[in-house]
Amino acid sequence: MPLLLGASSTAGQQSSCVQFQKELRTTYDFKPSRLSSEAEGNAKTAAMDRFWQTVKTKPALIFCLRNAIADSQSDPWFRFDGSNLLVSLDPSAASKAEQVRQYTMVDLNDVDPKVWVTVMAQRAVEGFDVSEGATRWLTNPKADYFLAEHGAVKVDAFIGAFFIFGSMDETFATPALLKVAADAKHPARERALTMLLYQATPDAFSALKAANKVGRSPAEQADLLKLLANPKRVEPRAQPKTTRAEFVQAFDAYLQGNRQPFMDLVSKVPDGERDVAAVLRPEDLPLLRKMRRAMMANANQHAFEYYTTFTEILMALVWRPELVN
Repeated sequence: MPLLLGASSTAGQQSSCVQFQKELRTTYDFKPSRLSSEAEGNAKTAAMDRFWQTVKTKPALIFCLRNAIADSQSDPWFRFDGSNLLVSLDPSAASKAEQVRQYTMVDLNDVDPKVWVTVMAQRAVEGFDVSEGATRWLTNPKADYFLAEHGAVKVDAFIGAFFIFGSMDETFATPALLKVAADAKHPARERALTMLLYQATPDAFSALKAANKVGRSPAEQADLLKLLANPKRVEPRAQPKTTRAEFVQAFDAYLQGNRQPFMDLVSKVPDGERDVAAVLRPEDLPLLRKMRRAMMANANQHAFEYYTTFTEILMALVWRPELVN
């Protein structure tokens, strides 16, 4: 009996997927960057909305959706858009990994660049390796958008890639950045060198020294060595105004989604970074790095400001002359 039930269930899923595939083909029969008018775009958007609503109201179709996204013969735009639908319905690690794969492969001309960067930064801070997609963005000449809610701040290829690489675990980000930085012919190598410096890890310092010797003039090499020899660092306060326990508690709360304790500390001591550098211990470095990644994943101009500040704190705690000599 269990075998018969299993067969019946599979047959039912296959039957549902036949109709699903028909709707998929009629809905996703276009390439966004090639639409000829706003009216055509509005019509396609309405059709995709109907498709999404159908899947949302029929949970059994998630099986069909997942298979269709994984099928390389499916429409490329559907695979990207469908991965967003999949994560909204099933925010599992497997769904998010599929979303990262589709975001990495999609034609960037077809996507909303702000959405693309924001989602990739979020997946990065959750622990996924999104370095391949971040490198694609870094080398895309059309990669830019504006943060209208922040005084029309422009996010270009460099800043957008920084949002993603900065949200990523350094064990993923450093090798990917080194690959670009060590390629003398790569158009984004100088940007990669900058991001490597901001990594503020012993591995990144070593990577910088190695990449600096490849295809760079003596003057360029000397300039980078000066930065390595004296990176900008926060000066620890001799008499801290905030305790280690307060920072650890605030950072933990922020990472759990409660930002208020951290914002309270910022209001209480505006230059609190000097206290962080004074009171944190070596065992707190992983927490500090997680906090920096979480800040960067916000993908706005404040994120970059906080990332820079946390980098200067990290430099104060980890930089040593022997690491760069």
